[in-house]
Amino acid sequence: MKKKALLLPVIALMFACTGEKKAEESAEATPEQIEVIEQSTEQLEQSIESSEAEMSQTQSDIDSLLNDI
Repeated sequence: MKKKALLLPVIALMFACTGEKKAEESAEATPEQIEVIEQSTEQLEQSIESSEAEMSQTQSDIDSLLNDI
């Protein structure tokens, strides 16, 4: 009885593994995807630069307020 209980999962596993292999999706980016990524990166860089400028301005405003105290 134990042999049958062990033999059934082994046979099922063999059938599951013998099927056709599915083609893996390509990991390469298409030119359109590359363009979108470059545009997104450019927008992020612009956002970072504007945030840094705002932080710098705010810091100088704070410094000037603290100097008046």
